[in-house]
Amino acid sequence: MARKALGLDLDYDAIRAVEVLRKGRSRLVAKLAQYPLASGTIADGKLAKPEELVRSLNALLQAEGFSAESTVLGIRSAWVTVKTHRLPHMTKRELDKALEFEIPDLVSFPVQSPRDICYDYFINSPRSDGELEVVVVACPRQHLDPFIRVFRETDLSLEVIDVPALGWPALLAQEGRRAFVEVSAEQTTIMVVFGQVFKVLRVVPIGSMHLQQGVQEAFGCSPQEAWDFLNQRDLDYLLLEGQGSKRLLRAAIQQFSGSVLQTLDFLRAQERAASFRSMLDEVVLVGDVAEVAGFGDLLAKEVDLPVRPLDQLNLSVSFPGPQPARLSAFGSALALAARGVEA
Repeated sequence: MARKALGLDLDYDAIRAVEVLRKGRSRLVAKLAQYPLASGTIADGKLAKPEELVRSLNALLQAEGFSAESTVLGIRSAWVTVKTHRLPHMTKRELDKALEFEIPDLVSFPVQSPRDICYDYFINSPRSDGELEVVVVACPRQHLDPFIRVFRETDLSLEVIDVPALGWPALLAQEGRRAFVEVSAEQTTIMVVFGQVFKVLRVVPIGSMHLQQGVQEAFGCSPQEAWDFLNQRDLDYLLLEGQGSKRLLRAAIQQFSGSVLQTLDFLRAQERAASFRSMLDEVVLVGDVAEVAGFGDLLAKEVDLPVRPLDQLNLSVSFPGPQPARLSAFGSALALAARGVEA
């Protein structure tokens, strides 16, 4: 177990980094930082420009002086399979062997050989019917190898590659039945857990860049000005003011809320729940858009549930001083770093 770990969340145009220190049973957030990443360096979770990532990581280290013993890298993409699978009760050794044979049929991407797949799993929950339910996480090896090669050209010690969403529930001090929703630059990740039991994870291709493009069209402004509008104005203002077309902005918002509704409705039917309220306690927003005024209110009306940004909840990590502003934007990097001091 590392005493200090660095969590790295790589988005389309930025690196978010959080360093967490383990002190006894406590986890202390030692430092967090954001560094720009050349657009197009990473697209759909795939590394397109390795040299740009090497340059940005080295510049980040030089600027911030992180000293973590290990690094946990986050990967988020539709090509990463995260799903539950049931098997007869068996020993861990038997389970490892069984999954070796079954994993090519479980993934959502084409496979020519089992050697082309990187995967891991964890047991989700004991079942009364004698079966095991496992959560399988898998991705094509060809998409991970470029990241591994990049880290060999930095002073970072890459210990783990993980899916950030799987670490979000552990950031909260109390367990609950929650839907987590993160709007990153290119996509939205929706994950539901009941306490410690994983239920579903879905990635949809709508992100903050689509909202930004909608604001650009509505106000005839630059990308930076559009981002400033998102940070400084509420959603009602963005939808009502401006002389340009609201077509892109409304479409992005509708696609986002529709994706969340569709995911929760799928789970509601699966759980045979009468309503979302009978199934879930709340929705937690992660990412930059969590701080956009009115965004949570809009989603709350759609799903008829309390919706709160991550930084408004009681967290299981502590800070040396006041909690940093806009902490929700660092939710994934924080989850990865916290995972690193527990590995």
